[in-house]
Amino acid sequence: MLYKFITYMLPLAAFTAFTGCSDNATVIKYEKASTPLKCLRLVVFPPDKLLFETLSKLYDFQDKCPYELQASRKSGIVCNSNQNADKKALSNFPSGFIRLDVYKSRQPIYSYYKDLNSKATQQDIKKAFERLSQDLLQ
Repeated sequence: MLYKFITYMLPLAAFTAFTGCSDNATVIKYEKASTPLKCLRLVVFPPDKLLFETLSKLYDFQDKCPYELQASRKSGIVCNSNQNADKKALSNFPSGFIRLDVYKSRQPIYSYYKDLNSKATQQDIKKAFERLSQDLLQ
């Protein structure tokens, strides 16, 4: 019995630990901007008071800007799929996420996505926007 555990379960646990959710955010830049963006327009969908208020304090968004920041967050994610049973049991399966996407004329410019193991906090929102600001606004 112990042999089966060592032979089958330990490699699976090690694999899952390294391929499960990490603390690193996924950032995609769809095009290289030669100059920093001059403005952003904020769209929070679905409506989220904490997300809107936190981002509004961090940046002076302009309604007529051609660059649109779409922000969303979610918590309480539950995956009922049997295919993910090993990941849920052996790793930190995410229970939420934060996402910031920038578009110009409906074309993606930038995407920031991070899995979270708890509800997205004001600090998570600030960190996400700081990264976006470093990548696009400075």
